[in-house]
Amino acid sequence: MIETQIEIAAPPSQVRDVLLDFPTYPDWQKSDLVRLLEPEDSTQTLATLQPGDKIKCDIDGMKFTAEIKENSDHLFQWQGPPVMGLIAGLHSFGFEATESGGTNFTQSEDFSGLIAFLMSPSLLGRKMLGQYRQFNEELKARAERGSSA
Repeated sequence: MIETQIEIAAPPSQVRDVLLDFPTYPDWQKSDLVRLLEPEDSTQTLATLQPGDKIKCDIDGMKFTAEIKENSDHLFQWQGPPVMGLIAGLHSFGFEATESGGTNFTQSEDFSGLIAFLMSPSLLGRKMLGQYRQFNEELKARAERGSSA
């Protein structure tokens, strides 16, 4: 499993709103990790997706369609398809309120399949861990600027 956390000085609802507003990503995401997050059904938005709905993704150049597992105030999560039957990932973005009124934001990928062990942070997962940390920092900066940005 790859997991990152960061504390953001903004309420969970604000952090979630920034994360789910994909059209604004070019304004704040410089790492270019998340290149596409778009509901398969064009009448929906990321915020309205329900479990079982499909989302088109391009993450670091890997294009796929995933299934939404949860879309709540506390968790936005999708299950990616198996790659050649060997590995699949459950991607999660978590939003937990802190005592100070901010957000403990987590981003994780839980791998399953025959070669999941290769994605550990000490092996192939090292690059992903760095990309997630950079994305989290960029999300933090944008969310902390507030709705006026």
